[in-house]
Amino acid sequence: MSQPRSTHPLPSQRRSAPVGARISVAMVAALLSITGWLRGEEPTDDRGSDASEKSFMVILAITLGLAVTAAAVAFVKTKTDLFK
Repeated sequence: MSQPRSTHPLPSQRRSAPVGARISVAMVAALLSITGWLRGEEPTDDRGSDASEKSFMVILAITLGLAVTAAAVAFVKTKTDLFK
């Protein structure tokens, strides 16, 4: 007598979220961060780089780093899928 087969995949067979979904989530998070920063404080004078500009540059650098990393991971994943 054969045992019934489970319809649930094993943990090793589960797939992670598609790369496109991860990129979309990262872009939405970046957009919300930038929007929150832009709606924040009003500059009182323009004598140089203040804390809000520095924080914006940090957020921008992190966002660009995440975008480049996501693109690299997607590229490597497509190339490794060719060998499976």
